[in-house]
Amino acid sequence: MTQAILVGLIAMFVTFEWCLGSCLITRPIVTGVLVGLVMGDLQTGIIMGATLEMAFIGAVTLGAAVPPDVITGGILGTAFAIATGQGAEVALTLAFPIATLFLLVDNVMTLFVMPFFLHKADKYVEEGNFNGVSRMHFLGGFVVKSLPRGIFVALALYLGSPFMSAVLDSIPQFVQNGLVVAAGFIPALGISLLAQMILTKKLVIFFVLGFAISAYLKIPMLGIAIFATIIAIVLVGLQNNNVKKQEVVPDEDF
Repeated sequence: MTQAILVGLIAMFVTFEWCLGSCLITRPIVTGVLVGLVMGDLQTGIIMGATLEMAFIGAVTLGAAVPPDVITGGILGTAFAIATGQGAEVALTLAFPIATLFLLVDNVMTLFVMPFFLHKADKYVEEGNFNGVSRMHFLGGFVVKSLPRGIFVALALYLGSPFMSAVLDSIPQFVQNGLVVAAGFIPALGISLLAQMILTKKLVIFFVLGFAISAYLKIPMLGIAIFATIIAIVLVGLQNNNVKKQEVVPDEDF
């Protein structure tokens, strides 16, 4: 019960990113570590956080296209992996149905509850009461975004851990093997979604370069990231120099 409450508080806390700015505390690579600390298995928390981060890395809201909820999926995926002890690969598969389920809850709250706070804020604007507007901003975000996630995660973990253990134990071996194989595709899907958004004809050569360095030179990901950072800094510096050279300095009248 205590762990469920603490994990629920984590979900509420990280959701406050909506008022703190895009500090990325909602990402699984962060929430996985926090859940691991709370549940006493930091190693699994780090592993699951990194794995789910790859899976959800392309889950970004674009216009009206809202992806499955990264917060609940990342937190409960990690929590169930630790609580059930059935292996990260199998528990990883649970993150996406959970994230999709909460997306429905979030849409309902946003559609039916959020307008109340918005209309109140509009009224305060007409009155010139900017403290009231600020109050509606924070209160609406807490009631609509933070509180539902905290309750959902806490209840799911408290009620779902024994149930999920029983379900996983009853799954036939061939189904578990299929889940493991499917889970292996999920990080690749996340990377593909991200690549689809950012890869262009000018940038694809760097993707191929990174793949070649990893495949043939056997350089680890950290080394590739360091090389990529150096290349990016050099290219940005060269581009800035070219821009400065192309600037036309007006003649001064003497």
